[in-house]
Amino acid sequence: MARRLLNPFDQRQVMQKENLEIFHYNNPAICTCPPHQHDFFELFCLLNDSVDYIADGMRYTLHPGNLMLVAPGQLHRPDVAGPTRDIDRFVLWLSVDYVRSLTEALPRLRYTLQGDLTGRNLIRLDDDTAALARQLLFALHREASEEDADSAQLIRSIVSQLLIHCCRCIARLPEDVPRRAELRYHEIMRVYEYVVTHLREDLSVTGLAEMFFMDKNTLTRQFKRLVGMTPGECIRRHRLEAARQLIGRGAPMQQACAECGFSDYSAFYRAFRRAYGVSPSALAGRE
Repeated sequence: MARRLLNPFDQRQVMQKENLEIFHYNNPAICTCPPHQHDFFELFCLLNDSVDYIADGMRYTLHPGNLMLVAPGQLHRPDVAGPTRDIDRFVLWLSVDYVRSLTEALPRLRYTLQGDLTGRNLIRLDDDTAALARQLLFALHREASEEDADSAQLIRSIVSQLLIHCCRCIARLPEDVPRRAELRYHEIMRVYEYVVTHLREDLSVTGLAEMFFMDKNTLTRQFKRLVGMTPGECIRRHRLEAARQLIGRGAPMQQACAECGFSDYSAFYRAFRRAYGVSPSALAGRE
């Protein structure tokens, strides 16, 4: 059995080494990881439990043995629902230049990694290949922490194998998966952008569905899956946050209420207290 070398959780999202960094975590800190993006590739491998993972607005459910391959520039975050518990996982960071050097003699791998990974981030390997991927990650983690004169070549071989297996899995997906995922994502993002820029208007799920020619239930379901909340929750949250910022800058509370789309001050007051634990007047220092 591979020797387990666990890393203390590190919240930084910037590489400190030139080519790659690999981490083996087994803690609950993943639950609070905010959305972020990198200028390098990230390979995430789940070893236990189940985790939702969001990349470019697409929500994926990972089970033990599943991997997520995130390209540079993709906005992503893990999303752990339910009680706090330890999540056992590997996180591998690979610089763009390092990946480019690995794929010089692997044109199919280079073609896949240079393509659009939207809708293709989740890697579901068969059982035998998933077991091999776990062994490779344990070997890579050990080698990266105990480097010697031969480590660089061995590490290149291990990373190449991991990427080849991932990209073979990606290549088996139907060709229209990225296109359908991209269209669905942009469709919902149009609704989201309209909501956050028209907070003073009379917004409702029914009205949004009619405006964007969508079924109300489909809009609600897809919006929650991609954004993480229903349209109604999104409207309320952004209105409250906009009001909080206005009050913090000294705006009168009634004015903030009206400018952020609340028609009833008492309803605004109750929602504000529930969201922030203090009244609007307390936030403004007027109590």
